[in-house]
Amino acid sequence: MGAECPVVARVRGVAARHPGRPALVADTGRVTYRELWRQVLGWRDRCAALGLAPDALVAVLAGPGARWPAAFLGARAAGLVPLLVDVQQPVERTGALLAAARPAAVLRSETGEAERTGEPAPRVLPPGAGYVVFTSGSTGAPKGIVGRAAGLLAFIDWEIGAVGAGPGTRVAVLTSPSFDVVFRDLLLPLCAGGEAHFAGRAVRAAPAAVLGWLAERRVEVVHAVPSLAARWLAADGSDGSVDSLRWTLFAGEPLHGRLVRRWRAAAPSTEVVNLYGPSETTLAKFHHRVPRDCGPGLLPVGRPLDGTALSLVHPEATGPVGAEVRQIVITSPDGSLGYLPGTCGDDDAERLRYAPESGVTRFRTRDRGVLDDDGNLVVVGRLDSLVKRRGVFVDLARVEAAAAGLAGVTAACCVQLADGDVVLAVQGFGPAAAAALRRPLRTALGEGMPDRVTALPVLPLLPGGKADRRAVADLLDRKETDERRAS
Repeated sequence: MGAECPVVARVRGVAARHPGRPALVADTGRVTYRELWRQVLGWRDRCAALGLAPDALVAVLAGPGARWPAAFLGARAAGLVPLLVDVQQPVERTGALLAAARPAAVLRSETGEAERTGEPAPRVLPPGAGYVVFTSGSTGAPKGIVGRAAGLLAFIDWEIGAVGAGPGTRVAVLTSPSFDVVFRDLLLPLCAGGEAHFAGRAVRAAPAAVLGWLAERRVEVVHAVPSLAARWLAADGSDGSVDSLRWTLFAGEPLHGRLVRRWRAAAPSTEVVNLYGPSETTLAKFHHRVPRDCGPGLLPVGRPLDGTALSLVHPEATGPVGAEVRQIVITSPDGSLGYLPGTCGDDDAERLRYAPESGVTRFRTRDRGVLDDDGNLVVVGRLDSLVKRRGVFVDLARVEAAAAGLAGVTAACCVQLADGDVVLAVQGFGPAAAAALRRPLRTALGEGMPDRVTALPVLPLLPGGKADRRAVADLLDRKETDERRAS
């Protein structure tokens, strides 16, 4: 067995210093650091008994409770590379991920079982691999990313300092285990001696229950995707507030000041940080502390973490003539090790976008960015959010930003349909009120107006909490087809 995983070493040290403190808190009870470490060693020994090659990939089936962290850490302690798989996600996605990953073994966290898969060509990953995660699939087929535990710890150490986490700090675990954001939820408390509070199945399935759960558990730190937070706010019918919440860290989507204002009304004591960084660069690489007097519009993602460098370059693909389009390129010593072979399609250019060399990752994102007057990075959209409509480019991200700044809009998603029309879907309005948004949008957008504005009861979300753009487009295509037939 090689050198000890740095995350495992950190948790082992915390457990030695705070053995009696709660580490994991779930509906089923509490697990102290002493008990957590005992469970980690148990999983380590079960993994070692399988006789797998060092750095073999293993799947950890993660249930709704707090049993999977020990299995994840135990696999790392045994020198294996875990892939967390949320058993509550759609069966089709689970099957697709396991088929692409080709794990050598499956660890069933709920039952304590560890068994070989019988896979004829199981994955064995390069030295230094610490985990595997798949992208959400919001922009195509999910891609496997080979992450490094050292990269996780580098971000977590920054976050511990940024939010002042320490023994007893309560952090919410609301993220699906299948997405890398869960490592922020889990490792921030475990590497600081804090408490990881796991939301049960009922809370995760009911947006109206989340704010009450945060208040009941007296959670101090929460990580959230803007679309998901908007849904929690829209569904919450209580008059109470989450007075315990000290820090809210948003990531994964554009963040607008109007949502931050609504969030602070529900959690009046919270500080808000906007994070940015693709999974390929490990958790997050930019941060911006949102001031109390922020405006209603799109907020910057701020400045890079120490050691991270930003470049704004002309995109490889041809963009709209005359537009000032700059592609965001992130260079970091704490990035991942590349894509899992065979999971990013046949496009060589896709592989070349992400080329770690000498421990440094230089990643060409698919995002467009500018610097504001204070030198903060503002992510203004994706390269593929510039679409051509009847010979003229329309910026879908700019349409969404304009909609998000209008009173009453709790969520917005702009897509191009199969017939080429650009349609804005908004949440929080009836059909007539949604159509009335065209006038203020035209003032803001001019020729960049969507063809139509339509209301949806709720915007479909991906399991990780981001807006599901393909589902929105499919829903609108079907809706318009049905309306044409009815007429």
